Parts: sequence; C-alpha cells; structure tokens
Amino acid sequence: MKVTQEKLPDSQIGLEIEIPAETGKKAYETEVKTLARTANIPGFRKGKVPRPILLQRLGSRYIKAITLEKLVQTSVEKALKQESIDSIGQPTLSSALDELVDNLNQVNR
Repeated sequence: MKVTQEKLPDSQIGLEIEIPAETGKKAYETEVKTLARTANIPGFRKGKVPRPILLQRLGSRYIKAITLEKLVQTSVEKALKQESIDSIGQPTLSSALDELVDNLNQVNR
C-alpha cells in the first residue's frame, strides 16, 4: 500500500492511498463469499446461493460498494498507523464513492 502525505490548511493532512489491484480483488471475492453465506434469497437455503444468482439479485455494483466501504475503512486505519498520524476527527473522502466503484470496475475486468 502506497501512502502519500500532504499538508493542508487548518492543521489537516491529506493522504493519498494507493491500494494494489490484487488487494481489491481479494476483498471483492471475500465479500462475495460472505454474502453467499449470509444472503437470504427465496428458493435457496441460507449459505447455498450460487454466485451467478447472488450477483444477479444483489447486483455487482452493490457488492463493489460494500467492498469499497470496508476496504477504505481498513486502508485509512493502516495508512494512519503507517504514517504515525493521530487522527482527531473522522476522515473524509475527496473522491465520490461512485467514482471509486467505477475504478474498482476497471480493476475487476
């Protein structure tokens, strides 16, 4: 994970976090497996939903959004620890979540 630090006004710090494509793919696959175990889809026993049905019912974009939320959260925590930064407030994203989902779409092709 590559982290670039930038000083911003008002005692703020900007972090650009570059997550390797392989990490994104692994996180997506983990999320699909988790959802397949926990999804309650009519006609299938819990934990027995086939992957294509899961993707069709929930939608690939929805699964990618969930994956990104978790990936961003863990990556920010790791970056703060890696750069030895004590955060007072909540971190905010400078990119829209839709833009990040689109980037994940390009990685998973």
